[in-house]
Amino acid sequence: MGHDKQEQQEQATMPGSSLRAAVYVRISDDPEGTERGVDRQEADCRAYAAAHGWEVVAVFRENDTSAFKQRTITLPSGERVRRVIRPEFRTMLRHLADGQAQVMVAYDLDRAVRDPRDLEDLIDAKVLAGFGVRSVTGSLRLDTDSDVAMARVLVAMANKSSADTARRVARAAKQQAIEGAWHGGRVPFGYRAESGTLVIDPVTGPMVAEAAQRVLSGESLYRIEKDWNQRGVLTTHGCAWSDRTLKLMLRNPSIKGVREYRPMLPDGTRAKTSQMQVKAVWPAILDEDTWQQVCDVLDARKQARNFHQPGTGAAKRMYPFSGLIRCSDCGRAMMHRGDVYQCVQSTRGGCHRSIRSAEITRLVEEAVLATFEQITLNPTTRRTPSADAGARVGLAARLDADRERLARLDDDHYDGLIDKAMWVRQRTRIAERIEARRREYAAAIPEHAGPGIDMTTVVKEWVGRTPMWQYQATSLILQAVLVHAHPADMMTAVPKRRNETVEAFHARRDAHRAEVLARRVEFVWRA
Repeated sequence: MGHDKQEQQEQATMPGSSLRAAVYVRISDDPEGTERGVDRQEADCRAYAAAHGWEVVAVFRENDTSAFKQRTITLPSGERVRRVIRPEFRTMLRHLADGQAQVMVAYDLDRAVRDPRDLEDLIDAKVLAGFGVRSVTGSLRLDTDSDVAMARVLVAMANKSSADTARRVARAAKQQAIEGAWHGGRVPFGYRAESGTLVIDPVTGPMVAEAAQRVLSGESLYRIEKDWNQRGVLTTHGCAWSDRTLKLMLRNPSIKGVREYRPMLPDGTRAKTSQMQVKAVWPAILDEDTWQQVCDVLDARKQARNFHQPGTGAAKRMYPFSGLIRCSDCGRAMMHRGDVYQCVQSTRGGCHRSIRSAEITRLVEEAVLATFEQITLNPTTRRTPSADAGARVGLAARLDADRERLARLDDDHYDGLIDKAMWVRQRTRIAERIEARRREYAAAIPEHAGPGIDMTTVVKEWVGRTPMWQYQATSLILQAVLVHAHPADMMTAVPKRRNETVEAFHARRDAHRAEVLARRVEFVWRA
């Protein structure tokens, strides 16, 4: 019986048989997205089908898709496994299994399968559905037991070759990093590529040094990015500047002439932490001391925006909204001076914008308490932070330890000390543990949470609480209060009219001030 079925399959795939054919084409690397490789494969496969008298009814294309690299996925059962992700290949198997085509045509064996699992899935589908399998080069046939055995041997050899190549490439990249050579990726801002290395760009290079000096002089990132965007300066991605991109550029070790090594993991992702930093062969834009000073200033600013914890020795806070009230022009936090909040910009021609402290304090307090009132009415919309700081410290320490283990494990794999199977098993286990602890840590304390603050009871507790507590509570929901310039179409002062009573004048003046205040103050709420 089985012999008869084999004979039918052989007859079905002989020249002159009128069959429906499904064409599968794939290319591993197409960074420019031209698809010329898959186009050539499709043309050859169509010609092969035409020569046999087959009708091509479907073409399955996977451009820039590896048949070797694996990713961690979660199965419907909840099991986490490593698999090659090829959606078009899976769609083709279902197409053939449903009887919509009687023969599969690929250009070559390694274009169709490189992973043993994929080959076994193709063999199983072919046995169950009875379709033919052919390749233009003749390397892929699954008609007999000998064909199947030979395909398994060839796929195993191709799989090992790919693994060896990946290991050699990773080791070469590491050696390149040790030598301080440029890796050939995206050129950092301030440089241009020349003869396989980096040289300082005459236009953008001085801009990097300019930004560093402006930061050291006390200027905000907001002011610098606004200036550059107005001048039409773009990032290396061709986008406008933001706080994040400017900060990443200034913190990039490349601008101080240092080569950083963050290896590419086998799943296609880049390692999160640097495994080494060596002196680069390209020139530095900033010296080591200047670069470190810039990083220290940025770190200090970040720390200043965080909450003051007990025992840090921080000065006692006198005003609950200091640090949140900011100038919309330069981005600096406005200082409380006398009866006003004032922007004090140290540079020549700087901003000296001011606003009455009593007015803006009252306005912010009313808006904040109104928002907390809504949270009180809908307590499920916000989480209450945990006060167990000790548990969070322990979790953070274990997270750091696991991340170090992961880095060492990756290094051992790239150096050839452990094989891929062991690397996959251990890395999956550590990664799952990291993810579980990360979720546990996030559940222990929400973002922006102050110590022991229940957001559903802030309104009741507000009066009588310290300015520090009020600041921490406000920061849970409010990111910044931007103060704009006085509207040009409104008077700065309200004159008293002839024969106007004092009460009427005060009412008109207060209404005018309220309207001005509403147009000058902008709230930036946290999501």
